[in-house]
Amino acid sequence: MTNSETQAIRDDLAFLRGLVQRSDDFLKSLGRTYFCGGVCYLGQTLLGLAQSFGWIPTTNGAIDLVIGLAPTTVFIIALIVVLPWGRKTPKPGQLDRAIGAFFGAIGLSNFALIAVIGAVALHEKSLTIWLIYPCAVFIFQGAAWLTMFALRRRAWIGLVAATWFVCALGMGWGIGNLTQFGIFASIGLLFGMTLPGAWLMTRKSA
Repeated sequence: MTNSETQAIRDDLAFLRGLVQRSDDFLKSLGRTYFCGGVCYLGQTLLGLAQSFGWIPTTNGAIDLVIGLAPTTVFIIALIVVLPWGRKTPKPGQLDRAIGAFFGAIGLSNFALIAVIGAVALHEKSLTIWLIYPCAVFIFQGAAWLTMFALRRRAWIGLVAATWFVCALGMGWGIGNLTQFGIFASIGLLFGMTLPGAWLMTRKSA
């Protein structure tokens, strides 16, 4: 066997090691981000449900503004605090980088969704059209977890992906019923985001 062939085998082995190498810190960072987002937006959907049940006034514009903007504001502040924790941690393996890149791409795609669906909803002055946006976000999140399941082959990850898809369908079918919409959204954020985030924060492998 020539030196070049030996080196090629070593390079292949190094690539495979990098592919399967896992970073505990990467998983915990993903978990912290997911947990923060889950808590913020679950709070938003629960407040919306309280409004649909008549527990919170729906005619007060200030309350609506707080419910609409406060969760995102709090989440952004939480990210500013959470994200720096992972800056000095070891670099993740190639598999973790691929998963992280996909989740990041999904997150950035949300801005395009807001621009497209929001513009149409504003033009048509239609809440129904706007409510398609969170349904699409849930589908995108399901796709991200389905990709993670394909790479990790863990049953609980597949269950999280299924939760996102099922809740997206429930929200879509309940667009005309804000109570049903809010219930499915809350279930998705609890079992698809908050609890998986908390789980990843404490796990050493996914």
